[in-house]
Amino acid sequence: MSNKMKVKQGDVCLADVVFKGTRQTKQRPVIIVGNELALDIDVIIAPVTSQQPRNKFDVVIEYWKEAGLLKPSVARTSKIISVHGSELKRHLGVLHNHDLERVLHMCRNLF
Repeated sequence: MSNKMKVKQGDVCLADVVFKGTRQTKQRPVIIVGNELALDIDVIIAPVTSQQPRNKFDVVIEYWKEAGLLKPSVARTSKIISVHGSELKRHLGVLHNHDLERVLHMCRNLF
């Protein structure tokens, strides 16, 4: 994605994510949970997985097809991290307002 582009809250992107405790990087879908930002700074993301929910902070994405996801998915709000905007590789879609509100509500509950 171009550094001149902006991402906004609720955007679903493919990103290079480094896994905690390892140096492994894996491309995976993420949800932008921070406010609208230019891609030349860090952005706050929630990783997305196709695995089953593991705890009360995992939010099932009901409108996953509309968000550009290939499979039924879960937002792992307990795994929120920041990545540099350059790690965002491709825009996949936008979360439906219903899903975005649920994800943000869970983020607020965590903090």
